[in-house]
Amino acid sequence: MNVGRDHLQEVRLLEDHLFSLEAEGWFHYEFLTPKWFLLLGFFIVPWIVWGLLKKRKVLSESILFGVSVMLITILLDTVGLQFRFWEYPIEFVPVIPRAFPFDLSMVPVPYMLMYQYFQTGKSFSIALVIMAASYAFIGEPFCEWLNLVHYIHWQYIYSFCYYILLGTGIRLLVNKIKRFETMGQG
Repeated sequence: MNVGRDHLQEVRLLEDHLFSLEAEGWFHYEFLTPKWFLLLGFFIVPWIVWGLLKKRKVLSESILFGVSVMLITILLDTVGLQFRFWEYPIEFVPVIPRAFPFDLSMVPVPYMLMYQYFQTGKSFSIALVIMAASYAFIGEPFCEWLNLVHYIHWQYIYSFCYYILLGTGIRLLVNKIKRFETMGQG
């Protein structure tokens, strides 16, 4: 008899039951509602804009930037949910990441475009502060007002700082990789 395995099976049964309840509720109360279609728009529209505005010259760097933002955002969003910093009353799909349109579209695409269009440190920093302020102090309160997100133990200023740190850190990482790559070509 393996106590650890029994415990894992019990946890898995509870998780399966929870997912069943969530999926049933999602299908009956969230899927195809006006708010669900809004989330669909939040997922699709940024990628259409990116497709129209992308610069082929820095495409690989931009994609690296976006994927890095996605990975970090999904990870931190999952941690924030688990620790009940916030919750999502309506979901695009009833799986992790719960904030699918935000984590995979609304957050990374603006960073990708900023990376492409604001090449200098100063212009990028200015754009980053404007985006962070817009998202943290306009976008997030709007989404909370629409009941797309509910903040429990989270403040908008934390999001502002997160957006700044994320953009700065990923830009430094991508630029370092770019420098390393060009050193090998010379």
